[in-house]
Amino acid sequence: MKVGDLVKLPQGCRNHWGLTHGIAILLEKLPREDNLEYDWLVSVEGRTIELGRQIEQSAEALWNQ
Repeated sequence: MKVGDLVKLPQGCRNHWGLTHGIAILLEKLPREDNLEYDWLVSVEGRTIELGRQIEQSAEALWNQ
């Protein structure tokens, strides 16, 4: 996954954030200071939220940049 990709977030993530559809665009990789390397900044349903990179394994790719 890379910046600009459109993804559908997994149900657990949608439930946690109170999202209806969970269609998100990946905006930016945010560096971390631990061994997890980075998080994702995403735009979803009019909000900008930060998600862990594990969404790369669980989100459904809808459109790749």
